[in-house]
Amino acid sequence: MSKLLNHRIYIIVGILGICVVTAFFVRSCFSSRQIHATVSPLDVEPKHPIFFADSTKNAEQWLWEFGNGDSSPLPKGEYVYEEAGKYQIRLTVDGKLEKKFIVNVHLSQNDADNELIKIVAPATGIQGEYIIFRGEGSSKEWRWEFGETGAIDAREKTAIYQYSEPGTYEVQLSTEETKYPVRHTINITPEYSDGDTLDIESIIGNDIREKLQAIVDQKPFKTNYDYVLNTYLCRDPNTLVLINNTKKNDFYSYCMGLRIIGRKRTVIEKVLVDINANIDCIVKLIVIQIDTE
Repeated sequence: MSKLLNHRIYIIVGILGICVVTAFFVRSCFSSRQIHATVSPLDVEPKHPIFFADSTKNAEQWLWEFGNGDSSPLPKGEYVYEEAGKYQIRLTVDGKLEKKFIVNVHLSQNDADNELIKIVAPATGIQGEYIIFRGEGSSKEWRWEFGETGAIDAREKTAIYQYSEPGTYEVQLSTEETKYPVRHTINITPEYSDGDTLDIESIIGNDIREKLQAIVDQKPFKTNYDYVLNTYLCRDPNTLVLINNTKKNDFYSYCMGLRIIGRKRTVIEKVLVDINANIDCIVKLIVIQIDTE
């Protein structure tokens, strides 16, 4: 009887020992696959380098994505941002492990003090089309008057407006940094016919609109998503999407939202694109959509 009891004790102790060893092994495996990477500094001025490095154990492949379309396959190095802004750096190790960093690229105080507020917008537009107006410079407040309503029409740094009547309008942008409004003149021509020639940005916008509507209509998600991602967004799924000038999403999350079947029927009316000429990539999609029951 005592031998049997001792035998059972040995079995229980053995099982507990195996469990402890297994837990230790699993824990060591998982801990060894955590990313060990650094990016420094996280606060930097344009044209000053940041340094990135990864020391993940047994790593064989790296992909550093710098949030503006640029990337590097090296385990370490340095990178220079040319323009101010906030950038999300994403490191992917061996195609599986991910880690993200936020880098704030800001102008020096002297540069900021000397920087003028500017309006970036076309000189001409078409009646009824959505036009992008972008403010340049540093300010906490932005007040747009597009000259048609006689009131403040928008309070975002980047605004969208649709003129209902043709004519010549004086756009005014007021900020906390300017004593008098910054002005811009835009000429709005009558609505064009279907036979008129579209510019390249309109062609791109229409192409993207068709692919987004295809996702809404439950057509193959990957085919349409990958087409836009690879053709226009430099394969950056974090590209900003501004919906109806009020809501924001990254491109991947936005498309996944369109994919969900619900009670609402979504119609993609218009897609405007904001292209960074330096890297030939779209950095922002502005989507006008209607959601109906």
